[in-house]
Amino acid sequence: MTQLNNNAAGTYSLPLQKLKEQLSGLSKRCTALDATIKQTENHCFVFEVHIFPTRSLTLAGYIKQIKNTFSSLQKAISKQRPEMLVKHTCERFIGQYHALLQLVQGLEKGEAKLLYKSYSAQKELIYQHLQKQYQYENRLLNMISVQQELLQNGGLTDTYYIKEKIAALKIRYQKCNTFTQKLEFQLEDIQDE
Repeated sequence: MTQLNNNAAGTYSLPLQKLKEQLSGLSKRCTALDATIKQTENHCFVFEVHIFPTRSLTLAGYIKQIKNTFSSLQKAISKQRPEMLVKHTCERFIGQYHALLQLVQGLEKGEAKLLYKSYSAQKELIYQHLQKQYQYENRLLNMISVQQELLQNGGLTDTYYIKEKIAALKIRYQKCNTFTQKLEFQLEDIQDE
C-alpha cells in the first residue's frame, strides 16, 4: 500500500511542477501590471466569489489566493485526501488561474477600463452571503475527509457510526451546494442587468 501511495504522489509531481512554473510566470506579469494600474474601492477588478473568495485591490492579492489554492492542492495530494476534495481543489485552482490570466491578457492589450466592475449594495450583500457559504462548504468537505480517514484507519467498532456520519455530512454538503448555486445565479442576474 505504501508503495502505491508513493507512486500516486510521484505521478502528480511533474504536473504540479509545471503548474508552479506557470503560476510563477503569471505572478511576474501581475507584479508588473500592479505598478501601472490604479484600483480603488469603487473602481476595481471583481471576480465571481466562487473563484476568488476575497477581493483585492492588487493583482498580487489574487496571485496570493491562487498560491494558497495551489498549496491546498499539493497538501490534498500528499496527504491522499479523498478524490472529491482533490478534484474540487484542482477545479478551483484552474478556475482562478484562467480568470486571472484572462484579466492579465486584457490589461496587457490596454483594455483596463472595460474590465472594471461597478459596486452595488445588493451585490455586496449576496457576495458576503456567498463568502459564508463557501467557507461552510470547505468545512464540510474537510469534515467528510477527516471522517473518511477515520474510517480507513479505525477499527471495526465504530464503522457503522462513521459511515452514517459521512452520509449525513454528504447530504448537508449537497444542500449547502444547492443553496450556493442559487446565490451564484442571483449574483449573475444582478450583474447582467
